[in-house]
Amino acid sequence: MAGWLTAPGSLRADATNPAPDFKEVYELLRANLPGATDANLNRAAVAGLVSQYPGKVELVSGAIEGTVGASGEKALSQAAIIENNVAYLRVSRVTAGLVAELADAGRTLTTSNKIAGAVMDLRFAGGEDYGAARTAAGLWTDKQSARPFGGPLVVLVNGGTHAAAETLAAALRPAGAALVIGSPTAGTAMVFKEFVLKDGERLLIATTPVKMDGQAIPADGLKPDIAMNVNPDAEQAFWRNPYVTKAQTADAAKAATNSFLPFVDRTSEADLVRQRQKDGKLNNAPAPARPMRTPTRNMGDDNEDDLASLHAPEPPKLVLRDPVLVRAVDLVKGLAVMRGPHP
Repeated sequence: MAGWLTAPGSLRADATNPAPDFKEVYELLRANLPGATDANLNRAAVAGLVSQYPGKVELVSGAIEGTVGASGEKALSQAAIIENNVAYLRVSRVTAGLVAELADAGRTLTTSNKIAGAVMDLRFAGGEDYGAARTAAGLWTDKQSARPFGGPLVVLVNGGTHAAAETLAAALRPAGAALVIGSPTAGTAMVFKEFVLKDGERLLIATTPVKMDGQAIPADGLKPDIAMNVNPDAEQAFWRNPYVTKAQTADAAKAATNSFLPFVDRTSEADLVRQRQKDGKLNNAPAPARPMRTPTRNMGDDNEDDLASLHAPEPPKLVLRDPVLVRAVDLVKGLAVMRGPHP
């Protein structure tokens, strides 16, 4: 067919040809496709329509996802100190509880730590509470509010940052409140209208763009101040596990296959004793007297303890490998130095 590219189960029209008539295609499938019924054709047609508008149309059953507090899920899934003096805040959903959770994290982490600044990770975060997004941003943008964390704030975003999380990032950027880095967001910061269908399911349609300072977030997403393009699959892996050991960093290919045998120390205790004798740290001179030990231990326990302590490996040193998070930490520390007092 001229003007069409065909593939199993799919059709794509070019700019000059309109799509075929839906009813015509539906009736032909119903009459000729083995196993086709009104029920499964209808379900396939609905699923196809919804899939054409990702993030803007959603078909849900039962309780609507995003109902504030419906699942009991925390808005702030992680709050910790990383790289010695940077507060890391991972937001999972923007809900009404986010403001209180940020304030609590600030009190907890700053009580016994000197903070250079904070990183707010909005990658793969969503939520539908746009009012909560504005209120949470106000913790940094409102001059009358006490910030949960002093120092600079860097916000991480990507294509998985959607809905109210996009609004939070957009609200934090004005007036130098935060620096946004990563890749463009999903562009789905919209107010949804709910329609109850005949079978009880609900159809959510994004009807009104959410505006920040009179400007709607573009349909192609919020553009970061500093762009960092990372493969989406790799970024999700980094996001889930941002640290590796030094050994894994030295041989990433082996570590990626979960094969850690190259990193195992195979030195035996006999090898260790010979090496220490060679270094002059052990000799044949009689050992100094030791206090009497309880009879529950064997005579060889002392020597075994010494050898075990000498042979015990040091805990592996963890290295931050998430490239976007590494950049954010460097920015926080660099900006903290620049903003700090100078002689």
